[in-house]
Amino acid sequence: MGNPDIKFSLAANYDPEIVPELAHCSVEEVYGKFPADGVSGGRPRYMSSPVSGKALRNYVGLLSRHGIAFNYLLNGSCMGNREWTRAWQKNLMKLLDSLGGMGIKRLTISTPYLLELVKKRFPEFKVKVGIYAQVDTPERARFWEELGADGITLESFSINRDFRRLRGIRKAVRCELQLIANHLCLPNCPMQPYHQNGFAHASDEPGTLFIDYCFLRCSRKRLEDPSLFIKSGWIRPEDLGSYAEIGYTRFKLLERGIPSSELLKRAKAYSEGRSVENLAELLLSHGFREPQQKESFWALRNFFKPLQASPSKLKPLLDLARQQGMLFPLKENPVRIDSRMIPENFLDAFKDKDCISLDCAECGYCAKIAEKAVVVSPEFRRESLSRFSELEKNLAEGKFWNA
Repeated sequence: MGNPDIKFSLAANYDPEIVPELAHCSVEEVYGKFPADGVSGGRPRYMSSPVSGKALRNYVGLLSRHGIAFNYLLNGSCMGNREWTRAWQKNLMKLLDSLGGMGIKRLTISTPYLLELVKKRFPEFKVKVGIYAQVDTPERARFWEELGADGITLESFSINRDFRRLRGIRKAVRCELQLIANHLCLPNCPMQPYHQNGFAHASDEPGTLFIDYCFLRCSRKRLEDPSLFIKSGWIRPEDLGSYAEIGYTRFKLLERGIPSSELLKRAKAYSEGRSVENLAELLLSHGFREPQQKESFWALRNFFKPLQASPSKLKPLLDLARQQGMLFPLKENPVRIDSRMIPENFLDAFKDKDCISLDCAECGYCAKIAEKAVVVSPEFRRESLSRFSELEKNLAEGKFWNA
């Protein structure tokens, strides 16, 4: 079994059937939000699980009866300057009143003004800073704590394996610190600001088409260079103890809207401190055998924008999503990261190393492990790279818009 001091924040898919099991997996809170709430979020609307106000209230009550809190996400990195308008302010007040009435007492926020606003007008909420605030130094962590943050999710894409910096941040603040354990983002991703701002606007602007260029680009890069599956800053279930030793006992587990069986698999693996045979099953946000729950007329609502782009030109994009298992089921996951081929002492190589300052090509540590551990279906890889190349070419040349 895992360390009893370690607790998890798990993504919501609003399935009441799995809540009793989550209570036995050290899940301290579940996080989620309405598909759209007039504020801003950290995922596009099309990735959200549908949930009504009544259903959310009932779900929050069920969680509470099992000793689990609900954390409502207001974690967009950009509000489009709407936060300075009367309409946005009134909508936010109404939303926060409603959330409080449902028994929700936790929020995640990524912008300093919104944190100040909540702490001033709704001090009863416990507020955690989201990853899109990009807190990756002691100074940044101290800034948010002094602003009133009760907890901070650190910029896990870049610092999960930077133990010197993790120690420095932990020493600098007293508030709760959280790391995202199971992401596959590119290390120190150069597209992060563009990506998170695109997500913020796509979370709450239903009339605007959003094409996830960054996800297409990084998915292609991983297929071109499978060592990136190892270089990404994920944390194995077995390695949580190394983080607990330096004061990190709170971990966030992705991803929202995935099938219940996959959420449970992740919660159980991390709570027990033991990886599944294919580590990719704990990391990928797509490629599942079961379909993901979506709102009615999902594709039509989110991608049929004839005044913005030709529907026929967008069909290859949906075909790619289907082929990749993005929001569509697959018979078998084409990506395998064999956890048995990852050394037991894998993390030791990073404890006295600053990867940000090193050239990966000269180090070669992750690449050597990837040669043994990572297997991608050759047919899937070949077809995917061809589709990615054609889509990126059409985007760059403006063919989606006949521009």
